[in-house]
Formats: sequence, structure tokens, C-alpha cells
Amino acid sequence: MSKKKKTAQKKQQGSKNPKQVFKISQALQQAQQYQKVGEWQQAEALYYQILQKHPHHNKALDFYKGLGSALNSRGRLAEAITYLQRALSLNPNHAEMQNDLGIALGQQGKFKEAKECFQTAIALKKNFAQAYYNVGIILNGEKQFAEAITCYKKALSINPNHADAYNNWGNALSAQNEFSEAVVCYEKAIALNPNYVQAHNGLGVALKMLGKMTEAIAGFQQAVALKPDYIDAHNNLGVIFTEQKEFEKAEACFQTVLSFKPNDVTAHFSIGDLFKSKGMIDEGITHYKRALEIEPTNWKVHDTFLFTINYSPNYDQAAIFSEHQRFNEQHALPLAASISPHLNDRKPQRRLKIGYVSADFRQHSVAFFIREILAHHNHEQFEIVCYYNNSHFDKMTRQLQEYADDWVDCVKLSDDKLADKIRADQIDILVDLAGHTSGNRLLVFAMKPAPVQVSYLGYPNTTGLTAIDYRITDAYRDPQETSESFSSESLIRIPGYYCYRPIDDTPPVSELPCLEQDTITFSSFNHAPKMNHNILALWAEVLNTVSGSKLLLKTIALSDEPIREALKEQFAQWGIAPDRLFFEMFEPAPAYLKSYWKVDIGLDPSPFNGGTTTCEALWMGIPVVTLVGETHSSRMGLSILSALGLTELIAYTPEQYVDICVKLASDTDYLQQLRASMRERMLASPLMDYVNFTACLEAEYRKMWETWCRGELVCSPCVK
Repeated sequence: MSKKKKTAQKKQQGSKNPKQVFKISQALQQAQQYQKVGEWQQAEALYYQILQKHPHHNKALDFYKGLGSALNSRGRLAEAITYLQRALSLNPNHAEMQNDLGIALGQQGKFKEAKECFQTAIALKKNFAQAYYNVGIILNGEKQFAEAITCYKKALSINPNHADAYNNWGNALSAQNEFSEAVVCYEKAIALNPNYVQAHNGLGVALKMLGKMTEAIAGFQQAVALKPDYIDAHNNLGVIFTEQKEFEKAEACFQTVLSFKPNDVTAHFSIGDLFKSKGMIDEGITHYKRALEIEPTNWKVHDTFLFTINYSPNYDQAAIFSEHQRFNEQHALPLAASISPHLNDRKPQRRLKIGYVSADFRQHSVAFFIREILAHHNHEQFEIVCYYNNSHFDKMTRQLQEYADDWVDCVKLSDDKLADKIRADQIDILVDLAGHTSGNRLLVFAMKPAPVQVSYLGYPNTTGLTAIDYRITDAYRDPQETSESFSSESLIRIPGYYCYRPIDDTPPVSELPCLEQDTITFSSFNHAPKMNHNILALWAEVLNTVSGSKLLLKTIALSDEPIREALKEQFAQWGIAPDRLFFEMFEPAPAYLKSYWKVDIGLDPSPFNGGTTTCEALWMGIPVVTLVGETHSSRMGLSILSALGLTELIAYTPEQYVDICVKLASDTDYLQQLRASMRERMLASPLMDYVNFTACLEAEYRKMWETWCRGELVCSPCVK
């Protein structure tokens, strides 16, 4: 073949059919149009046909990128990643496509690979705002909030109108409890995009945490107005209505969520809280259990469920313990891999570092009992460190700070970082003051950051955690013959258990009101969850037996009119007329204590007795009748009254409970004598012997330490 013919043939082979080029261009244009209007199936089909026929066409990069985008939008992530990677094999320096691949990988949960793609995109294109923003999202998910905020700021320096960056900056600030700054970010996002649903919701959350409830409700309602099926905003509205005791509105919000999404864990959890707040324990437990069925790994739901079953008459000691063991197996034991050898100096008699962990170093019942212990610690022998897991500070907080050698605000620290902090502080004995109550850090204890770990005071039961070595109790709350097999911790019994300090500015004790009123008034100021059907029926029996007597109930939930009416109807079925019932809303301390001036005899609930409430009633001169059960929570009254020598107020059967009430009601001289002498009795009792109790507690701390120094293992009988 001649050179001329070869050249002509090569040109002919290398040239493209103009008609064919036009068809490809037309197909690409049509595919892009389908993609633009969201018709992904048609777009995908065209992209795929073009790629199959011309994988090396000079616009193949756009084809691959477009197909990857189409597949990603349809949720076909694996295929999207395949095509995007193929496109990048043609041009690895395509920043936008590196970013697209990162998005697909992130949606598939491959966050490390996603972050690498975004960082590559930034390296290729220095002013790539969206890539900086996407790195921020990954860091936010990793709880590296400060680093995430740096990325959002960089994105905004490039694109000041990036509303998403402001919104997520606000989310990162909220996650660190920096709510005032978060409000500013959410407001800027909304200014850029007034219809930004998530920003309105985030703003509502931040405002709620700042105590600005009216503005918070407006934020949630605006989110719902913009997107009626926006579940998060409905849930948040329900939570805030629950806290405001507007229970009907709250329930409507949660039911709306469940109508959209029947298996929404947050709604079931929140409606469980709602029912618990109303005193409907069985209904609350039903929703907690449903939430756990949907999401068994949700430790927060499980945690709240455990606390709630202590209120229920339908759970015996064995069932309650079994549920606590399950929590340990599901949530605590998996963290055992984080436990590392403790390098603390093993000298038995050296000065020890004691760490107390609580969210309740504030105006709270736990503070009333821990205050005098902190005030009376021997600082020559013990260095006291308080880890405060709350952003709320008040007069009590400041007072407790003065008693500590060191104070750590830990609410912003993740579990891992708090555990690292405790290890770095070389804490010898770490004391949990919360158990399964709100604001606890039990998952930190699961990592065993201190060689000796103890549970005390805040929770009336075992934690269930095998990583906690000891639990402080007394012989009344946890008798040796029946309690050892229902505790994951080794039990340390100290006489008195409580170290009670009355509220400052407590009003004086009044005269016995029945002397003037000519009728006996019984009372309970305990929370609604403690007032179950069984105990209310027993109180009705007391009222029926003591002719003409009245009952005063004072608690937060009684601000809700439907709850008051339901109680009246319930008591009416037991033969108690409404005019014998008196309901009062709760008031701030110490004003609410003046209501005891109207009370002759206190009634302790069961199976969850009063603790702080019983001590306050006694301090106001009110004898409290208690019914003893088998669990720690149902034996608190036994412990308190035994410490005062008032064993005649302790009942072991419902019949005894009624008989004691009748006997007291018929002996006004004894009631007056008790009332007049109660404070003196309490001051002379172990309940208020601060020096001796703290010394006993410190002696037990020293024994625990010596055991660890000897290398002896601590093991509860239930787990041997």
C-alpha cells in the first residue's frame, strides 16, 4: 500500500461521523436535562448507554460524573462510587469529582475514605468551600467539634453566603453546650435562607437550653410550619411541652410523629418520659421497651428504662437486677477494651485522690446530702476533685466548689476524653453520685479510668456495672441476707447512709394544724411517678378509715388540670369525695416547705420511698409513715426512720400502714410532741452527724485502697 493511501486510511479511521458526534451531544444534553428536573431513571439510562458505546469519548469524564451523581441521588451508592472512581482514573485531578466521591463514601459510612477525598479536593482547589464544609461534617460526626468549626469558618471565608456552614457551625457549638454562640449561627443561616427548616429547629433547641422557652417554641413551630412532617421539630415541641407540664399538647406532638413514623425511637422515648411525668409508669415503661425493641443499642433509652422500673410495683428485685445486668452486657462490657493498667502509686497510707462525678452539684437533692461530706473531708489525707457534668451554676454550685481541692467542668468532654482526663489526674478512687439518673457518666466508669470505683447516693439500686467495685449503702436499705445476690458491686454498709443538711432559710415548725382545724390532714409532696395505683388505693383506705381526714398532694405534675381531675375521679371510685382532696403546685425552695404548716401526718409512697422529701417533712416536724418492701428504693423510709429511732412509724404490710396512720391520727398529744421535738431528734441522730459519717466514709475509702494495693480482686457475690 502506498504511503498516500495509508495516510488517507488513517485519517478515515481517526475521523468521527459528524452525525454520530451530534447524537452523542444530543444524548448528553437530554441526559443533563433529565437530571436537572430530577428524572433520575431516564438520566441514568442515557448516561449508561453513552458510556457503554463510547467509554473513551472526550467527554467521558462528564458522563461518568453525571452517572455517579444520578446513582448517588437514587441511593445506589456502591454503583455511584464505582463510576466516580472510574472517572477519576481518567482524571484524578478533578476536584469536584473527588468531592462527589467523598459524599458518596460518606453516605455509605466510609468516613475515613470520605475525608481523604475531601482533603484531596481541597489540595487540588484551595478555595473549595463545599469541600471544607464536607470535612467539617465528618469531623462533627467524630465529635471533633473545634476542628469542625475551623472547617466551617474556612468555608464561610470563601463563601459568606453558605447557609449550611452556619447551620452546622451552630450544631457543633450546641454539641459543646455553647448555646448563646449557636443562636447567632442559626440566626445567620436563617437570614440567608428564611425557609431553612433545620436551622429553625436548631435555633429552637439552643434557645430551649438557654431557658428561653417561648422563643424556642416559636422556632420549633416555624420549622413545622415550613415542613409539617418534620419529625425532629414535633419531637422537640413535645419535649418542651412535657417540661412545661402541658401534657395534652405534648402527647399530641408525639402522636403526630408516630403517625408519620411509627417506629421513631425518639418519639417512643419521649412519650415514655411524658407518661412517667404524669405518674403513668406502666404506660411509660411500655414505650421505653418499644424504643429498645427498635434500637437495642440505644444506651440512653435503656438507662432511663432502668431508672423507671424502680417506680413500678410490677418489677421485683430479681427482675430489676436482671435488667441492670443486661445494660452492663450491652453497653458497658464492650468498653472494657478501653481499660488500661493503672499506674497509681500503691502506697497504702499515702494521701489519696478522691474524684466525685455528678451532674447535681447544684440546687438538687444530691447536693443536700453530699454538701456536708465535702465540707468535712480530711484534706490532709484526701485530695478532693469534683467532676461536674452540668452547665448550670447556682449558689449551691459555688459553695460546693469551695470544698473541693480541684473542680473540673466536664459536661463538654466526651466519654473517652473524660476517661483520659481522670487517668491523667491520677484519681485513686472515683465515686459515681448519679447511677442511672439524668446526667450520669456511667460509660466513663465502664472504661475504669480509676483503680477503685464506687457508687453512692444518687441512685437507689445497683448500677449493674461490673467495672464499679463498691456501692455504699446501709444494713436497712440492703440487708446482708437478701441483697448481696442482687448487686453487681460489693456492698459497703455505713450506718446512717444519708448525711442530711436542711435547706438554708427553712421556715420554722408550726403548731399542729389539726388542733385548730379539728381534722387530720395527711400529705405527700413526692413526685407523680411515685404515686402508683397501689399506693393511691392504700392512701384512700387510710382516708376511709380516719373519718373526715383530708389529703394534701403537692407536686409539679399537679399543675396539669387533667391530672387533677383524673385523681379526683380515681379517689371518688374509692369513696373519697373531692372536697377531701387538696392539690398544690410545687414552689421553689424554701417557700414550698410552708405547706407543711397545713399537714399533720406524712404518707410515704411505695415501692419508691421518699428520700429528700421524707427528710424535709421530718425537719418540718411531720411524722412520716412508711411501707417497707424488698428493694433498696422501698427501704429508704426504713433507713431514715430507724436512724431517728421512730420504728413505730414503720409498716411491713399494707394493713400495718393503715393501722399506724389510725393510731397517730387518734393521738394528737403524741403528734404534737413529735412535731415539737423532731428537729432536736434529727440533730442528735446519725442523719446529721456530719463529722462521724464522713470519717466512716473515709475509713471505708482507705480500706478499699488497701485492698487494691494488696492486689486483691473485689467481686460481688452475684458475679463470683
